[in-house]
Amino acid sequence: MAPQESQSLYKLDTKEVKMQQDNRSEKCRGNSLTGSARDDDLAQQLQASEERCRSLVAERQQLMEQLQESEQLFLRRQTEFREREQILREANRRMEEFLGIASHELRTPLTTIKANVQLAKRRLKALMQPGQTDDSAEKAGMATEMLLRAERQINVLNRLVGDMIDISRIKTGKLQVHLRQEPCNLLSIVQEVTQEQRKANPARIIDMTFPAEERVAVVADPDRIGQVLINYLTNALKYSTADKPVEVRLLVEDQVARVVVRDEGQGLSAEEQRQVWQCFYQAQDVAVLSGSGVGLGLGLHISQTIIELHQGQVGVESVVGEGSTFWFTLPLLQ
Repeated sequence: MAPQESQSLYKLDTKEVKMQQDNRSEKCRGNSLTGSARDDDLAQQLQASEERCRSLVAERQQLMEQLQESEQLFLRRQTEFREREQILREANRRMEEFLGIASHELRTPLTTIKANVQLAKRRLKALMQPGQTDDSAEKAGMATEMLLRAERQINVLNRLVGDMIDISRIKTGKLQVHLRQEPCNLLSIVQEVTQEQRKANPARIIDMTFPAEERVAVVADPDRIGQVLINYLTNALKYSTADKPVEVRLLVEDQVARVVVRDEGQGLSAEEQRQVWQCFYQAQDVAVLSGSGVGLGLGLHISQTIIELHQGQVGVESVVGEGSTFWFTLPLLQ
């Protein structure tokens, strides 16, 4: 082969080899680009999966929190339901106890009234018979005493029935309508009630301490304030022995008048002091030491309501075995 032809063939082979190399390079570049796009897609898919996982974790956490809140709400509702159920059971128990005590308290004075009236009738009938001896005056005195006993029991009945009417008015929010508030002298009210209790309980000592002022002016319903003081004094006499005195004090403090009734009875525990103002409440460990009857558990609740309707306050201070001090306040007339 001639040298010129050989050189020409060499150039052709070199060019062909170069073209093949260029083709392989171009193919590698294409493959490299395709692999890079695939990696980008995979990276995007992985990122999307991670975001979805984070979203699912957040949703799960939110659901767990909602479930926990629902469980807590359920437990609170369950606790409230149990508390209300307990309150209803306690209310039913007190109502049953109240009905039992009320029937007994109402029946006792009725029996006494009936017996005394019957005996008085017999005595008076005997006095009307001809040919009576000189003991007529004695028989008349006995008949009068029996009628007085009957009258006292009638007053007890009136008080019991009045308490039940007042409770009904309190429950329906109508007690305010039956208050007759007017300017009055609290000192006169306290003196009058205390003197009445002295007459009704001649064997008891009721000490009185009053301010130097002749008038302690307040705006109040005199009958209702007297009712509160009667409740305080009745309890003080009932729950202390006959040989122990009861003290009544009227104090003037700044713009407030304070009425205090203190006894030397059995006293109340801290728990009893918290509950003593509740309707129908009867202290289990406190016995009646003087007089008769345990009451209906209404007096102090009614007293608290009456005083609060007069913009006043009530309270009790007591030590077991040393006695109790019940008080109420009323704003002074400006």
